[in-house]
Amino acid sequence: MRILWGLFWVLAGVALLAVAMTMAMGVELSERLAGAFLQLQSWLPVTVGFEQFLAILVAASLLLVALSLAASGVAVSRLGLRQQRRLGEAAAARREADRLQEQHLQQYDQLGSLGQVLSGRLDKRALVQHIIEAASRFTSLPQSSSLASLWLLHFETDTLRFERGFYCDETLFVKTTFELNEPPFAQLFSTQRPWITVEPEVWRPLVKPEKVERVGSATGLMLVPLIIENSVLGVLVVFCHPEMVTGYGERSSFYGAVWAELTLALAIAVQGEVAILDRLTGVHNREYFMKRLIQEVERADRYRLPLSLLMVDIDDFKLVNDMLGHPQGDAVLKIIAKLIRKAVRAIDLVGRYGGEEFIIMLPETGYGDDAAAVGGAQAVAERIRKAVDDEFRELQKPLNLSVSVGVATRRFPEDRAMGYQDLIRHADGQLYQAKTTGKNKVCVFQPEQSPQVS
Repeated sequence: MRILWGLFWVLAGVALLAVAMTMAMGVELSERLAGAFLQLQSWLPVTVGFEQFLAILVAASLLLVALSLAASGVAVSRLGLRQQRRLGEAAAARREADRLQEQHLQQYDQLGSLGQVLSGRLDKRALVQHIIEAASRFTSLPQSSSLASLWLLHFETDTLRFERGFYCDETLFVKTTFELNEPPFAQLFSTQRPWITVEPEVWRPLVKPEKVERVGSATGLMLVPLIIENSVLGVLVVFCHPEMVTGYGERSSFYGAVWAELTLALAIAVQGEVAILDRLTGVHNREYFMKRLIQEVERADRYRLPLSLLMVDIDDFKLVNDMLGHPQGDAVLKIIAKLIRKAVRAIDLVGRYGGEEFIIMLPETGYGDDAAAVGGAQAVAERIRKAVDDEFRELQKPLNLSVSVGVATRRFPEDRAMGYQDLIRHADGQLYQAKTTGKNKVCVFQPEQSPQVS
């Protein structure tokens, strides 16, 4: 293209020069053209006359001019097409921007409506229902509705339990309680990030084989952890259409906002449970435990029942923190709290008294004579001591841990003058006795008698 333009301007220049020379010295130009014709004639394959030579020269010049003009027309046409394409791309970009703006406005409206719905009812049952309905609605497509279910963390057993479903119920799943380290939930608790997949090997182990047809075309899976203060309180399990999974990345910010709204709703729903628990160990916190202890002392007096209290302390726990660090110490506290919860009844109450010390209330611990009441509490204490000893015995120092336990029982009517503070003081005294006489043992308070040691 540039060569043709160059030839055009060269010919134009030659033409202008020829015109000028003709006007200035017409005869001399004719003589020079004749001289050029004579020199070229010897090189030509055929014989031509001077008039023919001039005609060929003029025709060639006109052809080059025509070619140059045609090339210019093509260039102008291409430039027009390019300009039109640029204008079309700009128009398409404006339309896409308008579409995205409209989509964002719709999303904001949806989030606003979601917030209003979730804040309309504050009781747990209604909020949980709203959460699963919203999870299904926001992940459904016209060709397939999503099956959504909410699984909640059960603090006392460190398990994940099915709470409620939308378009599905507990009969869809192989079981309704999963350990936190079981797949596929283990990944959520370690990464604390949503897991979006279309891999059948991920979701099929969750569903009973005979119930797979209920999933239908919703063969994509969304596992969304609902996180508050760096702790997973629950998990949304959503079966959705595969196209929802493939398009998730484009709308990840929007879905992140949706999950945040649902997490806030869950926090409101379980705030009563969270407020009374120790976040590290999952047992009850000290404040709640003390309130319940006062109530249980009053109930024991009203119904003439015995009430026992255990104080449990981890032996040489400071060495774990000093040698292995606080994260390892926290892991030990969680394990021992879990062992204690397994060793007591459902009506018993376990609390974290402070640091590495736990407190356990045993309502109605034995009936009949004094020995029955005291013996029942002692048996529970010994069960806890042995469970911890068995768990850590084979480990190397400083993880070969044990616990010491102090036991005190409030009998009725003999000890009706004993308040809750006295009960704590007696149990704590027996704990001190166990710690100072060898550790890894149980000491029991006996009114006006020497302490019993096991």
